[in-house]
Amino acid sequence: MIRLLLTTALLLAMQLIAEGQIINIEERRIESTNDSTQWYGSLNLGASLSKVKDQVAQVNSGAHVQLLSGENLLLLLLDFRFLRAGSQNFSNSGYAHLRYNRELSERWAWETFGQLQYNRLLLIRQRSLAGAGFRWQAFRSESGENRLNIGLSYLYEFNEFTEGNAATRWHRLNSYISFAFRLGDNGAKFLGTTYFQPRWDKWSNHRLSSEWRLSFPVLEKLSFSTYFVYSADTALPTDAPTSTYSWNNGIVWKL
Repeated sequence: MIRLLLTTALLLAMQLIAEGQIINIEERRIESTNDSTQWYGSLNLGASLSKVKDQVAQVNSGAHVQLLSGENLLLLLLDFRFLRAGSQNFSNSGYAHLRYNRELSERWAWETFGQLQYNRLLLIRQRSLAGAGFRWQAFRSESGENRLNIGLSYLYEFNEFTEGNAATRWHRLNSYISFAFRLGDNGAKFLGTTYFQPRWDKWSNHRLSSEWRLSFPVLEKLSFSTYFVYSADTALPTDAPTSTYSWNNGIVWKL
């Protein structure tokens, strides 16, 4: 039983680490809400404690707040994750992300953002960053189900690492491409987002993150979903993993 708990903890931890190097803002961005005030908000908090031979403790919490008012969009994201099995931490990370987006035209928008982040498994005691740039809507269908967005911005970053590693300050290029397409009339959907963040003066020092999600119906109320995440960071301390990935598959039954 304890082996099952530890295996489950390890698989979950690999997913959390893979998702933890670059935060995918595109997947969390809500373009519209159903009410006239255009507010969207969610708050989640979960905790569990179990013991067979070793104790397994898990805490997850987060918040997502968004205000859409005319040409202005304000987005706040908070996240904290902790997973410990026995004497080993499988996850200990968190972040706070604030972003302001102003629509300049039908296809162009200007955005600025700031972020605080830590991830003990990646030896990141604190990562602070701020940036600004442009977002281009390259394509959008009338229904909004099919779309392609491209972003390019400047990013300033400060890293403070654990284990006696020196702090760093870098200037980066922050670029991303995000798409969502409906495949045919059967409800199949394909979504993806890729971020690339090289240091301006040394592109071998870079971060790369890519997320892909495919879902399609199997029966009238049953659908299959597969989700792949890959992350790489060449500027982490020597003892930290430079690349991680996770691949998750599942089924959804709609009542």
